[in-house]
Amino acid sequence: MSLYSSPPSPLDFEEIKPTLLVCWWITLCCITIIVLRLIGRYIRTECLFLEDKLVALVIVPILLRMGCVHYFLVNGTNNADFSDVALSPDQVRRKEIASGLVLAARVLYAAT
Repeated sequence: MSLYSSPPSPLDFEEIKPTLLVCWWITLCCITIIVLRLIGRYIRTECLFLEDKLVALVIVPILLRMGCVHYFLVNGTNNADFSDVALSPDQVRRKEIASGLVLAARVLYAAT
């Protein structure tokens, strides 16, 4: 039994689309909850406290992370079996960028 499994085959956009839509829906739901909390606090107290401003600031890494997730879901990463597929240099470059964005998305997740 090995530590690593074999890489999966490349996926088409039709297979990626449900995951992409769910990611966007969850992100938008989180932002909606944050905005409703801020509106509710402002209506009650007519001012925003420091923790409210920090919560509002969290919207930025959430959206940046979703931008990274969107890019690497659409373009794929280099973690697939491309032995049967010929990739152009442009496709290889996009997959390299997407692989780097996986790390950026993890850092942005921790920042959230």
